[in-house]
Amino acid sequence: RVFQAASLAFLFVPINTVAYIGVPREQNNQVSGLMNLARNIGGSVGISFFVTALARRSQVYQNQLVDQLTTSNPVLQERLGVLQQLFAAAGPGDALRRAYATVYMTLQQQAAVLAYKRIIEDLAVVTAILVPLILLFLKKNRPGAAPAGAH
Repeated sequence: RVFQAASLAFLFVPINTVAYIGVPREQNNQVSGLMNLARNIGGSVGISFFVTALARRSQVYQNQLVDQLTTSNPVLQERLGVLQQLFAAAGPGDALRRAYATVYMTLQQQAAVLAYKRIIEDLAVVTAILVPLILLFLKKNRPGAAPAGAH
């Protein structure tokens, strides 16, 4: 959390500085309003993208993991046996049902972890590509031009 919070200063300060380059002081309010609008819309779109990608990736990984869980899989049979013994107090039929439920819950958790990992990797690649592109197209502040406004 400390690294995340500390890194925000390295994100928002340059964005705000770049936004005000070449803007006359009398238009600072308009720039501020547009920046806030862009931040709100970008946050909403980013969150919805992340949630949708997480749900889809979790389904993909869950399908891949379920393919490994066959009745002939000795690891699954061993795990079910251990869990059945753990839940034996609930009765033999209920113990098996609870064992399968526990295995399925573990499978869902592992699918979610794999989905988070993949999405973070994808976002890291996108960031690594976009940051240099932004620096290439960044408008330079020329001495003597309109000063950058303060926010």
